[in-house]
Amino acid sequence: MVSSRGKSMAHAIAIGGLLLSSALSLWAKNDAIKARDARLIQQVQEIPVSQLDPALPSVSFEKWLHVEAGAGAEFHWEVNHCGEQTGTAADRGRDVPMCVQAQADMKDRRTIMVSIAVGTSKKGAVGKPAVYFAQLVTPATTINLPHLSDLPAALIKTHHRVPVEIAK
Repeated sequence: MVSSRGKSMAHAIAIGGLLLSSALSLWAKNDAIKARDARLIQQVQEIPVSQLDPALPSVSFEKWLHVEAGAGAEFHWEVNHCGEQTGTAADRGRDVPMCVQAQADMKDRRTIMVSIAVGTSKKGAVGKPAVYFAQLVTPATTINLPHLSDLPAALIKTHHRVPVEIAK
C-alpha cells in the first residue's frame, strides 16, 4: 500500500518530469527558430539588390545598404511578421507574412528600414524574396520608398550639413 505522502511524491515527480520535458521542447524549438532566422537573414543579405529593384546594380543587398547608409552606421537584422501581426484574437490561425528586416541607424540620426518578404508564418520561406516596405526615417519625417532605387534621392533630400565650428 502506498501512503498519501508517497502518492504526493510520485505526483510531484511526474509534474517535474512534464515541466522538464516542456522546457526542453521549447529550448529545441527556440534553437530551430534561431537557426532558421540566421539562414533567412544570410540569404537576404546575399541576394543581388538588382533582384529586388532592377534599377539597382548587381551587388549584394547587404553591401548596397552599407554603401547607402555610409560609414559608422549601425545595422540590425531580424526576422519578423512584416508589421502585420496585431496580437489580437483575429491573428490566431491567420497566415501572416514573414520578413527579414534590415535597419541601418546612421550617425546623423536618420534610419533606413527595409523589410523583405520571404514567406509566411504557416508556409515558411517560400517564393521569391520581394520588398515589402522601405522607409527613410528622419527626426522630422518618415519617407515611404516605393522602390529601393528611390533611397539615394531621399538621402540627398534629407541630408543636413552640420555646421563645423572653426577654431579661433
